[in-house]
Formats: sequence, structure tokens, C-alpha cells
Amino acid sequence: MKTDLATAIIAAIAGFVIAFFVTNLLTGSIEDFSYKTVDADVSTTLEEPSPEVFNYRALNPTVEVYIGSCVEYNESGECVEVLTEEEAEPTEGPEETQEN
Repeated sequence: MKTDLATAIIAAIAGFVIAFFVTNLLTGSIEDFSYKTVDADVSTTLEEPSPEVFNYRALNPTVEVYIGSCVEYNESGECVEVLTEEEAEPTEGPEETQEN
């Protein structure tokens, strides 16, 4: 049992040594490594967003959904006045158009 454990330890050490040398052959030394630095210019001014994308009619998942027809919107895109089904013009359903 002691010889099995010693053989496993020797095999693990040999595997680590072989892996170390193979890795160094493939990647090269760290002194040969070069890199570039990027100078980023950060501006403190804010640009106005495009009115084609950011307008009160644009899709916004944070705005509440209203059932019915919205009559008036405020500048943030929220519905101010909702036209309910009772206030809407009545339409004829399929039952009402059939004659008996």
C-alpha cells in the first residue's frame, strides 16, 4: 500500500513537471510578452438623445400598460386620460348583426 501511494505521488510530480515545461515551450517566456495601452478621452459633457428613439411613443417596459384607448399623454409618456370601454363609441358585435 505504501508503494502504491509513493508511485501515485511520483507520477503526479512527474506530470506537473512535464506540464510546466510543455506550457513554457508553447507560450514562451513572460519577458517576451508585449502589450498596447489605449488612451481613452473621457468627456464630461452629455449629448442629447435622439428624438427618433427616445420619445413619448417609444416602447418603454417601465411605463404602465392601460386597457382601453389613451386620450392624452404627458411629456414623460405616461397616459393622463384613458378612454374606457363605456366611453368609447359602441360597435356592433357579430350577434347584433345577424337577423333571426
